Amino acid sequence: MAANDSKMRSIAGTLVANKLTAREDDFTFNVTYLANWNIDALCRFAVTRGKSKFTESELRSAYNDLFSVAQDEVYSGSTVEFGFCTNSLGVDGPFIGPGAKFDPAKNSVNLRCTPRSVFRKDLDNISVIVGEIKEGLPTISRVTDVYTQSVNDKLTPGNSLNGEGNRIKIVGTEGNTIGFFFVNAETEAETAVPITSVSRNDPSYFTFIIPALADGKYYLDIATQYGGNSKTLLKEPRRNRLPYLLTVGNGGNTDDDDRPVIE
Repeated sequence: MAANDSKMRSIAGTLVANKLTAREDDFTFNVTYLANWNIDALCRFAVTRGKSKFTESELRSAYNDLFSVAQDEVYSGSTVEFGFCTNSLGVDGPFIGPGAKFDPAKNSVNLRCTPRSVFRKDLDNISVIVGEIKEGLPTISRVTDVYTQSVNDKLTPGNSLNGEGNRIKIVGTEGNTIGFFFVNAETEAETAVPITSVSRNDPSYFTFIIPALADGKYYLDIATQYGGNSKTLLKEPRRNRLPYLLTVGNGGNTDDDDRPVIE
């Protein structure tokens, strides 16, 4: 949407207590997301809503061609404006001494995405609707895949996942509605983490073995009746979601179809 578009947009969300500060009146804003969109769904939406003169397959084909060119250029060391971001490659890790070489054990290539400046005015024109304060919600703030050491990003099935947050101790009497759940971003199918896989279960920290998940993108949900006091349970489970998409393998793409799922 252009910044001068008369059709205003808005987002809504709720306030959650910020436990990282000492202030009792400090809150963070959690956006209430309305949907998850991938490229195929966007192409279909553009056609059904009359927003494109092309067919769904034509839009998808054009996107594939553009993505292939953009991918080749990024991988060749160019900066590429594509979608909402300008994309480029970077290299992490130390290089000690003037004769240092790239060491896969210490260095890694990463993809850097910088929001395009053209969207800044648009963001200033989006109104924010603040809903009620959500007291007592379990809130996961950070997860680390122990095998890759990636934060809020990768998942390695069969290996450990460490998590941090607030009110994230799993307790309760509601059976299958309590615990950690991986939710497939595309199908919304849930995979529960067996309680026997949880090796650390504290109010602010957890560790569990990641179940056998197929390649794809997942959200991590937590549901518990813990309310800050181990002796007193909440009357019903409260469920919340880590707002980051977590990727298993190649994100669900095959060798013959390496198109990314864009959220």
